[in-house]
Amino acid sequence: MRGRSTRLEGRRADRAGTAGCGEGLVGQQRSAWGIALVLLVGCGEPATQNVDAGEIADAAVPLPEEPVLADEIVDAPGATGEGFGDPNNAINGVRGGGPTQGSFDVYSLDYTTRTHLVLGWSGAVIADGPGADLVVFENGFRSAGASGNFMDPIIVSVSRDGETWVDLPHEYAADDPTMYSIAPEDWIGFAGITPVLLNVETNDVDPFDPIAAGGDAFDLSSLPDEGEGAAIRREGARYVRLESAAMRVNPETDRNYPRDPTSNGSDIDGVYARYVVMR
Repeated sequence: MRGRSTRLEGRRADRAGTAGCGEGLVGQQRSAWGIALVLLVGCGEPATQNVDAGEIADAAVPLPEEPVLADEIVDAPGATGEGFGDPNNAINGVRGGGPTQGSFDVYSLDYTTRTHLVLGWSGAVIADGPGADLVVFENGFRSAGASGNFMDPIIVSVSRDGETWVDLPHEYAADDPTMYSIAPEDWIGFAGITPVLLNVETNDVDPFDPIAAGGDAFDLSSLPDEGEGAAIRREGARYVRLESAAMRVNPETDRNYPRDPTSNGSDIDGVYARYVVMR
Protein backbone atom coordinates (compact mmCIF):
# COMPACT_ATOMS: atom_id res chain seq x y z
CA MET A 1 0.00 0.00 0.00
CA ARG A 2 2.84 2.40 0.74
CA GLY A 3 3.11 5.22 -1.81
CA ARG A 4 0.70 3.87 -4.37
CA SER A 5 -2.96 3.27 -5.08
CA THR A 6 -4.32 0.22 -3.34
CA ARG A 7 -7.13 -1.99 -4.51
CA LEU A 8 -7.93 -4.31 -1.70
CA GLU A 9 -10.81 -6.68 -2.39
CA GLY A 10 -12.68 -8.61 0.25
CA ARG A 11 -11.26 -6.83 3.31
CA ARG A 12 -13.69 -6.40 6.15
CA ALA A 13 -14.00 -4.20 9.19
CA ASP A 14 -12.85 -5.20 12.61
CA ARG A 15 -16.24 -5.11 14.25
CA ALA A 16 -15.01 -5.54 17.81
CA GLY A 17 -17.02 -3.38 20.16
CA THR A 18 -20.09 -3.11 17.93
CA ALA A 19 -23.56 -3.99 19.14
CA GLY A 20 -25.29 -7.33 18.61
CA CYS A 21 -24.39 -10.97 19.22
CA GLY A 22 -22.61 -13.20 16.74
CA GLU A 23 -21.17 -10.44 14.58
CA GLY A 24 -18.48 -11.33 12.05
CA LEU A 25 -18.04 -13.12 8.77
CA VAL A 26 -20.36 -16.07 8.59
CA GLY A 27 -20.30 -17.17 5.01
CA GLN A 28 -19.60 -16.33 1.43
CA GLN A 29 -21.41 -16.79 -1.81
CA ARG A 30 -20.22 -16.64 -5.37
CA SER A 31 -21.83 -14.65 -8.13
CA ALA A 32 -20.82 -13.03 -11.41
CA TRP A 33 -19.26 -10.30 -9.24
CA GLY A 34 -16.98 -12.72 -7.36
CA ILE A 35 -17.13 -13.65 -3.68
CA ALA A 36 -19.50 -11.65 -1.50
CA LEU A 37 -19.09 -11.83 2.25
CA VAL A 38 -22.22 -11.95 4.39
CA LEU A 39 -22.06 -10.17 7.72
CA LEU A 40 -23.89 -10.97 10.91
CA VAL A 41 -24.70 -7.83 12.85
CA GLY A 42 -27.58 -9.11 14.94
CA CYS A 43 -28.48 -12.23 16.88
CA GLY A 44 -28.15 -14.78 14.09
CA GLU A 45 -29.78 -12.59 11.43
CA PRO A 46 -27.83 -11.65 8.28
CA ALA A 47 -27.47 -7.94 7.58
CA THR A 48 -27.77 -8.58 3.86
CA GLN A 49 -30.62 -10.17 1.94
CA ASN A 50 -30.52 -12.04 -1.35
CA VAL A 51 -32.48 -10.20 -4.04
CA ASP A 52 -32.55 -11.06 -7.73
CA ALA A 53 -31.30 -8.51 -10.23
CA GLY A 54 -34.04 -6.10 -11.21
CA GLU A 55 -36.08 -6.76 -8.05
CA ILE A 56 -34.57 -3.90 -6.05
CA ALA A 57 -36.86 -1.40 -7.70
CA ASP A 58 -39.90 -3.61 -7.11
CA ALA A 59 -41.85 -2.15 -4.17
CA ALA A 60 -43.29 -5.61 -3.49
CA VAL A 61 -39.85 -6.91 -2.48
CA PRO A 62 -39.12 -6.06 1.18
CA LEU A 63 -35.75 -4.48 1.89
CA PRO A 64 -33.69 -5.18 5.01
CA GLU A 65 -33.40 -2.17 7.30
CA GLU A 66 -30.33 -3.19 9.31
CA PRO A 67 -27.60 -0.51 9.08
CA VAL A 68 -24.37 -2.05 7.77
CA LEU A 69 -20.95 -0.41 8.01
CA ALA A 70 -18.84 -0.33 4.84
CA ASP A 71 -16.27 -3.09 5.30
CA GLU A 72 -14.33 -3.12 2.03
CA ILE A 73 -11.51 -0.83 0.92
CA VAL A 74 -11.82 -0.66 -2.85
CA ASP A 75 -9.48 2.21 -3.71
CA ALA A 76 -7.22 4.24 -1.42
CA PRO A 77 -4.57 6.06 -3.45
CA GLY A 78 -1.60 7.17 -1.43
CA ALA A 79 -2.49 5.06 1.61
CA THR A 80 0.47 4.24 3.86
CA GLY A 81 -1.14 1.67 6.15
CA GLU A 82 0.02 3.60 9.21
CA GLY A 83 -1.61 6.18 11.47
CA PHE A 84 -4.02 8.51 9.69
CA GLY A 85 -2.82 6.99 6.41
CA ASP A 86 -4.36 3.60 7.23
CA PRO A 87 -7.71 3.22 5.39
CA ASN A 88 -8.74 0.47 7.81
CA ASN A 89 -9.59 3.32 10.17
CA ALA A 90 -12.55 4.03 7.88
CA ILE A 91 -14.01 0.51 8.21
CA ASN A 92 -13.20 -0.53 11.79
CA GLY A 93 -16.17 1.14 13.47
CA VAL A 94 -17.15 4.77 13.93
CA ARG A 95 -15.58 6.39 16.98
CA GLY A 96 -16.80 9.96 16.92
CA GLY A 97 -15.26 12.52 19.23
CA GLY A 98 -18.49 14.38 19.98
CA PRO A 99 -19.70 17.89 19.12
CA THR A 100 -16.54 19.82 20.05
CA GLN A 101 -13.65 17.60 18.96
CA GLY A 102 -12.68 15.24 16.20
CA SER A 103 -11.80 11.56 16.36
CA PHE A 104 -8.31 10.13 16.00
CA ASP A 105 -9.61 6.83 14.59
CA VAL A 106 -9.91 8.17 11.03
CA TYR A 107 -8.43 7.86 7.56
CA SER A 108 -7.19 11.25 6.41
CA LEU A 109 -7.36 12.44 2.84
CA ASP A 110 -5.00 15.18 1.69
CA TYR A 111 -4.60 17.45 -1.29
CA THR A 112 -1.69 15.66 -2.97
CA THR A 113 -1.73 11.85 -2.93
CA ARG A 114 -4.60 10.65 -0.71
CA THR A 115 -7.16 12.30 -2.95
CA HIS A 116 -10.16 10.04 -2.38
CA LEU A 117 -11.42 6.85 -0.80
CA VAL A 118 -13.73 4.24 -2.32
CA LEU A 119 -15.60 1.87 0.00
CA GLY A 120 -17.82 -1.14 -0.59
CA TRP A 121 -19.94 -3.64 1.28
CA SER A 122 -18.20 -6.92 0.33
CA GLY A 123 -20.00 -7.24 -2.97
CA ALA A 124 -23.43 -6.23 -1.68
CA VAL A 125 -25.61 -3.50 -3.19
CA ILE A 126 -27.00 -0.41 -1.48
CA ALA A 127 -30.65 -0.13 -2.46
CA ASP A 128 -32.78 2.99 -2.63
CA GLY A 129 -35.36 2.60 0.14
CA PRO A 130 -37.54 4.90 2.21
CA GLY A 131 -35.66 7.82 3.73
CA ALA A 132 -31.88 8.14 3.88
CA ASP A 133 -29.85 5.27 2.38
CA LEU A 134 -26.35 6.33 3.45
CA VAL A 135 -24.81 8.25 6.30
CA VAL A 136 -21.21 9.48 6.15
CA PHE A 137 -19.26 10.14 9.33
CA GLU A 138 -16.36 12.54 8.87
CA ASN A 139 -14.85 14.75 11.55
CA GLY A 140 -16.61 18.09 11.64
CA PHE A 141 -16.85 19.76 15.04
CA ARG A 142 -17.56 23.09 16.70
CA SER A 143 -14.63 24.65 18.51
CA ALA A 144 -15.29 26.29 21.86
CA GLY A 145 -16.47 29.87 21.30
CA ALA A 146 -16.65 29.47 17.51
CA SER A 147 -19.63 30.77 15.56
CA GLY A 148 -19.54 27.91 13.05
CA ASN A 149 -18.13 24.42 12.55
CA PHE A 150 -14.67 23.33 11.53
CA MET A 151 -15.39 21.34 8.38
CA ASP A 152 -13.61 19.44 5.63
CA PRO A 153 -16.49 19.15 3.13
CA ILE A 154 -16.69 15.96 1.06
CA ILE A 155 -18.39 15.27 -2.26
CA VAL A 156 -20.07 11.86 -2.18
CA SER A 157 -20.40 9.80 -5.36
CA VAL A 158 -21.90 6.35 -6.01
CA SER A 159 -21.32 3.72 -8.67
CA ARG A 160 -22.63 0.35 -9.84
CA ASP A 161 -19.30 -0.82 -11.30
CA GLY A 162 -16.52 1.35 -9.85
CA GLU A 163 -15.97 2.99 -13.23
CA THR A 164 -18.97 5.25 -13.86
CA TRP A 165 -19.74 7.61 -11.00
CA VAL A 166 -22.65 9.89 -10.17
CA ASP A 167 -22.32 12.63 -7.56
CA LEU A 168 -24.98 13.01 -4.92
CA PRO A 169 -26.48 16.49 -5.49
CA HIS A 170 -24.64 19.26 -3.67
CA GLU A 171 -24.52 23.04 -3.69
CA TYR A 172 -22.27 25.62 -2.07
CA ALA A 173 -24.64 28.42 -1.11
CA ALA A 174 -22.29 30.97 0.50
CA ASP A 175 -22.87 34.62 -0.41
CA ASP A 176 -19.38 34.68 -1.91
CA PRO A 177 -18.77 31.20 -3.37
CA THR A 178 -15.06 31.95 -3.80
CA MET A 179 -14.58 32.24 -0.04
CA TYR A 180 -14.77 29.53 2.62
CA SER A 181 -17.81 29.62 4.89
CA ILE A 182 -17.91 28.22 8.43
CA ALA A 183 -21.72 28.06 8.29
CA PRO A 184 -22.90 24.43 7.91
CA GLU A 185 -26.07 25.55 6.11
CA ASP A 186 -23.96 26.88 3.22
CA TRP A 187 -22.69 23.37 2.40
CA ILE A 188 -25.83 21.71 1.07
CA GLY A 189 -25.48 18.03 0.17
CA PHE A 190 -21.85 17.71 1.29
CA ALA A 191 -20.51 15.26 3.85
CA GLY A 192 -18.06 16.34 6.54
CA ILE A 193 -20.39 19.00 7.88
CA THR A 194 -22.04 17.58 11.00
CA PRO A 195 -20.15 16.51 14.15
CA VAL A 196 -19.98 12.77 14.84
CA LEU A 197 -21.68 11.64 18.06
CA LEU A 198 -21.85 7.92 17.21
CA ASN A 199 -19.14 5.93 18.95
CA VAL A 200 -19.19 2.12 18.93
CA GLU A 201 -17.55 2.08 22.35
CA THR A 202 -19.32 4.87 24.24
CA ASN A 203 -22.44 5.89 22.26
CA ASP A 204 -23.51 2.93 20.12
CA VAL A 205 -26.77 4.35 18.77
CA ASP A 206 -28.68 3.98 15.51
CA PRO A 207 -26.38 5.54 12.88
CA PHE A 208 -29.44 6.83 11.04
CA ASP A 209 -30.68 8.80 14.05
CA PRO A 210 -29.33 12.27 13.21
CA ILE A 211 -29.87 13.64 16.71
CA ALA A 212 -28.15 10.79 18.54
CA ALA A 213 -25.49 9.85 15.96
CA GLY A 214 -24.69 13.00 13.97
CA GLY A 215 -23.12 12.51 10.55
CA ASP A 216 -24.46 13.51 7.13
CA ALA A 217 -27.21 11.45 5.49
CA PHE A 218 -27.85 10.89 1.77
CA ASP A 219 -30.78 9.52 -0.21
CA LEU A 220 -30.26 7.73 -3.53
CA SER A 221 -33.65 9.02 -4.65
CA SER A 222 -32.01 12.46 -5.00
CA LEU A 223 -29.97 11.20 -7.96
CA PRO A 224 -31.01 12.27 -11.46
CA ASP A 225 -34.00 10.34 -12.80
CA GLU A 226 -32.27 9.68 -16.11
CA GLY A 227 -29.09 8.04 -17.34
CA GLU A 228 -26.74 6.43 -14.80
CA GLY A 229 -28.49 8.13 -11.89
CA ALA A 230 -31.73 6.42 -12.79
CA ALA A 231 -29.94 3.09 -13.19
CA ILE A 232 -28.47 3.36 -9.68
CA ARG A 233 -31.84 4.28 -8.23
CA ARG A 234 -33.31 1.22 -9.93
CA GLU A 235 -30.51 -1.33 -9.40
CA GLY A 236 -28.61 0.05 -6.41
CA ALA A 237 -24.98 1.12 -5.90
CA ARG A 238 -22.03 -1.10 -5.02
CA TYR A 239 -19.48 1.58 -4.22
CA VAL A 240 -19.27 4.94 -2.48
CA ARG A 241 -16.49 7.42 -3.28
CA LEU A 242 -15.50 10.17 -0.85
CA GLU A 243 -13.46 13.09 -2.18
CA SER A 244 -12.47 16.33 -0.49
CA ALA A 245 -14.54 19.11 -2.06
CA ALA A 246 -11.44 21.29 -2.30
CA MET A 247 -10.13 18.87 -4.94
CA ARG A 248 -13.13 19.55 -7.19
CA VAL A 249 -14.10 22.54 -9.32
CA ASN A 250 -17.25 24.44 -8.43
CA PRO A 251 -19.08 24.90 -11.74
CA GLU A 252 -20.47 28.20 -10.47
CA THR A 253 -17.02 29.78 -10.13
CA ASP A 254 -14.78 27.55 -12.31
CA ARG A 255 -12.50 27.39 -9.29
CA ASN A 256 -11.95 24.68 -6.72
CA TYR A 257 -14.32 24.75 -3.78
CA PRO A 258 -12.74 26.82 -0.99
CA ARG A 259 -11.44 25.22 2.19
CA ASP A 260 -10.59 26.26 5.70
CA PRO A 261 -7.05 27.72 5.71
CA THR A 262 -6.07 25.30 8.49
CA SER A 263 -7.52 22.22 6.74
CA ASN A 264 -5.18 19.48 5.59
CA GLY A 265 -7.86 17.12 4.23
CA SER A 266 -11.02 15.27 5.18
CA ASP A 267 -10.90 12.68 7.98
CA ILE A 268 -13.17 9.69 7.33
CA ASP A 269 -14.52 7.70 10.26
CA GLY A 270 -16.97 5.40 8.45
CA VAL A 271 -20.00 5.05 6.18
CA TYR A 272 -23.22 3.17 6.95
CA ALA A 273 -25.83 1.96 4.47
CA ARG A 274 -29.38 1.12 5.53
CA TYR A 275 -30.68 -1.15 2.75
CA VAL A 276 -27.94 -3.65 1.85
CA VAL A 277 -28.83 -6.58 -0.40
CA MET A 278 -26.94 -9.36 -2.18
CA ARG A 279 -27.22 -9.66 -5.97
